[in-house]
Amino acid sequence: MTRTSDSPGMTREMLQNWRVAALARERDGADSSIATEDQLLASRRQLIADDADCSDFWVFGYGSLIYNPIIDHTQRAIASIYGYHRRFCLWTKIGRGSPECPGLVLSLDRGGSCRGVAFQLNPQNAIAELDLLWRREMMTLAYHPRLLSLHTEIGVKRGLAFVANPSRPAYAQRMPFETTVEVVARAAGFNGPCRDYLYDTVKGMQACGIHDQQLEKLVAAVQQRLASD
Repeated sequence: MTRTSDSPGMTREMLQNWRVAALARERDGADSSIATEDQLLASRRQLIADDADCSDFWVFGYGSLIYNPIIDHTQRAIASIYGYHRRFCLWTKIGRGSPECPGLVLSLDRGGSCRGVAFQLNPQNAIAELDLLWRREMMTLAYHPRLLSLHTEIGVKRGLAFVANPSRPAYAQRMPFETTVEVVARAAGFNGPCRDYLYDTVKGMQACGIHDQQLEKLVAAVQQRLASD
């Protein structure tokens, strides 16, 4: 799984200075669907109030958060959730795709279970870190933020997870495996190629002892597809 780009992907600085949102708005112009700062703040407050108790609050990572969490955290733990599974089910025309060649990113879709990494936030700056996370994940409001039970080796924790919202235009219905392979192999955005997102996610998971047969199968198929060019 060799990366095909030198792009570092998402960085904390890009989120802090709103660079990602600016790039997306520059690309979309008057048709931009990028959430405003007020919309993001309202979305976060709807789920987690400014004065919420964050003394033992966790965030569940199942994709890029595993290898590039960015958010400040005090500890991490392998965690499982039930009722949702990991799937490439969100179209992206931003970080890992373009309007001409949309890419796909991971989300949690209904059914099954998912093993990932849980990050415990620092209570001193938890709300500020959540606002930063909202800039990262909720830019197009394609996810539905949920509080779920995270089953870890140190007990069941209350945690935030970003779940696919089937009512949003970005939601990708199930498609033939070969279609997913083609999209992931070809798409790229200003955060780098879609395939690097896949590779980095799988490597990050494997480093934590997490194996996802479907993603590992996708890696092999994408590499085979690229080698055939």
